[in-house]
Amino acid sequence: MGCNRASNPINEYKINKEKGATLIFAIAVAIIVLIVLGGIYYMLTRAFQTSEDIKTYTSVKEAAESAVRYGVVLINQNKPYNDGAGMPDRCTKYTMNYKLFGSSTTYIAIIQICFLGYQAPPGTEAQGAAYSKTTAGGKGEIYSIVSEAEGPNNTKVRIEASYVR
Repeated sequence: MGCNRASNPINEYKINKEKGATLIFAIAVAIIVLIVLGGIYYMLTRAFQTSEDIKTYTSVKEAAESAVRYGVVLINQNKPYNDGAGMPDRCTKYTMNYKLFGSSTTYIAIIQICFLGYQAPPGTEAQGAAYSKTTAGGKGEIYSIVSEAEGPNNTKVRIEASYVR
């Protein structure tokens, strides 16, 4: 009778309790990680509204100011120069769509960027005639940025700015 105890078929098919606990723990950790990642994604896309193409502003003035800042970004990316405003007194126009807080209507801000000329940066040698070749990196380029934003009830805001690169 003692020799049959070693080959007990019930003991052969028992699940190790440690392996089962590890599996449940791994599934629980995976679920928690997915919830945290989902929360981060929600905060970045919805709560902070960073992934939207159309930004929401509290006023038309704030949208016009943001359009001027967007114009500076375009200048730093050489966008006006590539679009044909590489010579003095040439202008290019861009648009920026925006929404006002509490409204679902989309409004448009028009940004006009004009290249006015060159200014020699301090400490550099002045050479050639006016509007001579610019220095490396576009240093000394002078731009005019005009932002016109329209809002509800025919409200309009116009901001004019100068930018020296």
